[in-house]
Amino acid sequence: MTEQAQLPRVSFLGPAGTYSHAAALQLFPAGAQWLPVGEIAEVFAHVDSGAVDWGVVPVENSTEGSVLATLDGFVFSTLCVNAEFLLRIHHCLLASAATSEQGISRIAAHRQSLGQCRNWLRTHYPDIPQLAVSSNAEAARMAGTQPGVAAIAGKTAAQLYGLQILHRSIEDSADNTTRFWQIGKHCDTHSSGRDRTSLIIKARNEPGTLFRALEPFHRFGINLSKVESRPSRKSAWSYLFYVDMDGHVEDVSVSSALAELQQLAIEVQVLGSYPAAVTV
Repeated sequence: MTEQAQLPRVSFLGPAGTYSHAAALQLFPAGAQWLPVGEIAEVFAHVDSGAVDWGVVPVENSTEGSVLATLDGFVFSTLCVNAEFLLRIHHCLLASAATSEQGISRIAAHRQSLGQCRNWLRTHYPDIPQLAVSSNAEAARMAGTQPGVAAIAGKTAAQLYGLQILHRSIEDSADNTTRFWQIGKHCDTHSSGRDRTSLIIKARNEPGTLFRALEPFHRFGINLSKVESRPSRKSAWSYLFYVDMDGHVEDVSVSSALAELQQLAIEVQVLGSYPAAVTV
């Protein structure tokens, strides 16, 4: 068996040069057999089907909030979260040598990145149309082949697609950070002493349900760092609650709170317990 064949198979939102690619390189420093895809849903599909061992997906940005395609990916999937990675995001405005700054007619980027640079774009290019595309690397590819198109992407994309950097660090927030998850079919991480647990609470639509679902975490002294509702996508006006909390399912406090929810007949899907990441 070749060394390449022994490497894990990993899918991420591509093409090469995306921030998802950068996060994947950090999560798999020894290398991998890479499978870049065009949509986050495709990452879930490839992991679900067994075409790859792992997927790397963005889940949340410190400026623009949750990546909804990732949250919704768990609604019809049993995949779990094995690890997280925090990547500091520094955006650049890129263009080919054939496109001068005065010749920019469109600015392309992923929708989240356009939002992260909203104020900068309003100040510097208020009249230039913005084009949302599947990834920043796809925007960079377009900038390299279509005169007049500028892209928001990172320095790596500039190098990969032969683009010039017109402006650096154009993000509105200096501490702009995106959180990524490593997802798979089988996740088995043990308590590290500094962990995070993510889960979905499937609460009934009746008075007091959300209070009853969250009260045990307060009583057992568990900090909830995030609570967010999303449509269940299974019936109209039915909602799921995505929760991040400090701690690991192996911790007595967390396991006790989850057991109590089970006794209350509140359905919980644990997405995973994993070491809490620090920003790189």
